[in-house]
Amino acid sequence: MAMLLGEENKRPFVPKKTHPIETGKYLIATKEVIRMYSEIKQWIENRAPGGIAYGRPRLGKTRAVRYIRNELPLDFGEGLPIFQLNCRQNNRPNENLFYEELLSDFGHALPYKGRVTMKSERLINFLKLKAEESGTRRVVIFVDDAQRLEDLHYNVLMDIHNKLDQDGITLTTILVGQPELEHRRSAFVHAKQAQIVGRFMVHEYKFSGIKSLIELETCLAGYDEVSEYPDDSGWSFTRYYFPDSFVPTKQGESLMETDETQKPKPKGFRLKNYAEEVYTLFDDLRKQAGIKKKLEIPMQYLALSVEYLFKKYGVDGKRIDYLNLEHWNEAIRRSGYLENEFYEDLF
Repeated sequence: MAMLLGEENKRPFVPKKTHPIETGKYLIATKEVIRMYSEIKQWIENRAPGGIAYGRPRLGKTRAVRYIRNELPLDFGEGLPIFQLNCRQNNRPNENLFYEELLSDFGHALPYKGRVTMKSERLINFLKLKAEESGTRRVVIFVDDAQRLEDLHYNVLMDIHNKLDQDGITLTTILVGQPELEHRRSAFVHAKQAQIVGRFMVHEYKFSGIKSLIELETCLAGYDEVSEYPDDSGWSFTRYYFPDSFVPTKQGESLMETDETQKPKPKGFRLKNYAEEVYTLFDDLRKQAGIKKKLEIPMQYLALSVEYLFKKYGVDGKRIDYLNLEHWNEAIRRSGYLENEFYEDLF
């Protein structure tokens, strides 16, 4: 249906509290996420049995996994079987419970019925079916919070790997977790448990937060340009919350204009135009708080800061046209960033 004249400038209707900024259910492809995707994509292409991806808490690893899971079918086909296990904290892990968690998280209809041998067989048959239906003869499993895995869990995963391998199906298991995961790998190497290291830990990737001005600008530009809601509406998150000052541009049109002094200046409100000032602000706030570690901004706290600004100062809040450093200072402090960094700095 052809768009009516002026309709492209009409703010789309979104039910209250359902915009991704309100729910937190959205993905911004940072440079770090793209690097991680490229690395894990290579593991899968090479049919590697597995690898570890680790980093300190709240850097955005869980969101990165969500992004990677969404992107992998574009490279390997829509049918690629991709599953995710969210590790629980179990004081007394046992094989039966672990198979139930695997079946449940993978979406099997009967995760709890029968003895452990039946659950094991049910899981293997389920994964074989998915691999064969896809035509790829591959299965990819992401394990989140993998630092919680115990020896028993690794033995179950090895058993699954071996049984699939016997049928010519490649299982790639990506363990995602905190730095303890790297220490766990070192312990397995020291204990000469090559069967675990060889299957799940040969490859490794260290996940980082935002460490440079360019990375911060890329993240902020994601809200300005790449994000969009509703789908195919042409309304980025920044435009939706600051529609009066956003000034949309056509494809190929410059985002800069010259003022009366002939100096170039940004045309319209964009978060990325604040990147340099905000990067300096993060650094200054850390120094004022006595935080000594090198600047590394977890994506979670940047996202919380942006969401706060959009909701409080955007069109549904105080409806201001432009932000200043006081607004950013307020948002960063309310995000909990400084408390988290101070705690991390103790270790």
